[in-house]
Amino acid sequence: MIPNAAVERLSTIYNLLEQVILNGNDTHISSNKIGELIGVPSHTIRKDINFLGDIGQLGKGYSAKELRALIAKKLGIEKRRAAIVGLGKLGSAIMDYKNFFSAGIEIVAGFDSDINRIDTIKTRIPCFPSREITDIVKEKNIEMAFLTCSPDAAKVCFERLEKGGIKAMINFTPNILLSDTIHIRNIGLVLESTILSAKIGLDNIENI
Repeated sequence: MIPNAAVERLSTIYNLLEQVILNGNDTHISSNKIGELIGVPSHTIRKDINFLGDIGQLGKGYSAKELRALIAKKLGIEKRRAAIVGLGKLGSAIMDYKNFFSAGIEIVAGFDSDINRIDTIKTRIPCFPSREITDIVKEKNIEMAFLTCSPDAAKVCFERLEKGGIKAMINFTPNILLSDTIHIRNIGLVLESTILSAKIGLDNIENI
């Protein structure tokens, strides 16, 4: 079993290697270089990669393509169908984001409670009323969701996603959502801002 912290770092490395390959640098990359690029000690990088099995040659580093393919295989990273719940400014921006494809994420549906918004939004992705979340998630075999609706609607939308059989969700609402059956990452913008403010404050205190 790969520890959660290692899974997160390996996922970061997976995305980093995509950029390395796109930049035409598919020779070999060392654990020192990977650590430098993502801000993690090289010995931690080597330990994480060791969870994947034998790869690379001592002193030569890792082939970017081979390491990325191995991470995908061992972590089960494959094409996932996803939905956006809440088509305001944030939801629409996520829907228009083009780089999900490299991570294997395909946005196949959007949901909103405002029928007028659904009728006027300009997108190639099919959009539906929020009340249809459960049925559409089942019909389209959607595994992931981005929750960007209003805080008042978050609980109801979450319950509909849960009934539809969603497996993972990124929650951008201020509400903290928890589940025993769904992998959830609560990304509260206010919370993240508070954390960063606290880090600045601690730096200032230490420098006094």
